[in-house]
This record gives sequence, C-alpha cells and structure tokens, in this order.
Amino acid sequence: MDIKIEEQDNLLCVCVKVDSYNTKIKRKTIINTKELRHRIEKMGHKLGKTVQDDHIHDLNGKTQGTWFFEKKVEKPLDKPVEDVIIVEEKVVKPKPTRKRRTKSSTTKKTSTEG
Repeated sequence: MDIKIEEQDNLLCVCVKVDSYNTKIKRKTIINTKELRHRIEKMGHKLGKTVQDDHIHDLNGKTQGTWFFEKKVEKPLDKPVEDVIIVEEKVVKPKPTRKRRTKSSTTKKTSTEG
C-alpha cells in the first residue's frame, strides 16, 4: 500500500494506491475512511473533519482513492483575562415577624383533695 500526503491550504490531500488482487495470495485489501484515518494518525498527522472520502476494494478492481481532510487547528484553551469589578453586596436584614400567641391549655388542672 502506498500513501502520499500533500498539504494544500487548510486541507490534507491523501492519495492511496494498493496492489491489485492476486488470486495466489487470496488476500483482499479494503480501505475505508476509518481505516485510513487510523493509519495516518499513527504516522503522526493530525486530521480534522473529512471533506471528501473514498473507498478502496481491490477485489472489485478499485485500487486507488483520494481523501481530503481539514487540518486540525490547535485552539487555545485559556480565554483572555477580562477586568472584573467586585461589588460588595448589602447585608439584608431579616423581616420582623410577630410572635405567635400561645394557646392556653383547654383542660384545667384541679386538685381533688378532699
């Protein structure tokens, strides 16, 4: 398998060519976008979104294909520092509440000594 990677503007052009199917070896070669992405990332390239994809299946006679990927751009993680104004909050006093009236007991205690 032959993989050529060319950089064009913000795109990576990946051209792949495989040998045609050999009946003596009987080994099929199938290359899809997921497989190609895995192999290119192993080579050390960082890929973004897929712009154009392709599929290679040497048993059907298709032995070369071209993929286009966006270059992965490193975004800064930290946001720029903004000026912050700290305002102290006013202390909120609790609302005054009335005291609850106490209920007198309904049964009077009388002493029945006699």
